[in-house]
Amino acid sequence: MTLAEKMVDFRARNAMSIEKAANIVGISAQTWRYVERGIQDPSRVTQRKIELLLEGRSDEGEHNAD
Repeated sequence: MTLAEKMVDFRARNAMSIEKAANIVGISAQTWRYVERGIQDPSRVTQRKIELLLEGRSDEGEHNAD
């Protein structure tokens, strides 16, 4: 599964908006959209932040939508 596919799956499983996911990671919603759609490759730092979120190890902890 590609990073983009994992991002889509993560958001679907957690009923999370792009804006919420991007905010947790600390990137813009536009960057999240571009990476999720395969339009843009993330920087190594951004990719690692996204991977940590997908693994459930972000700084925020709880991932469920409000």
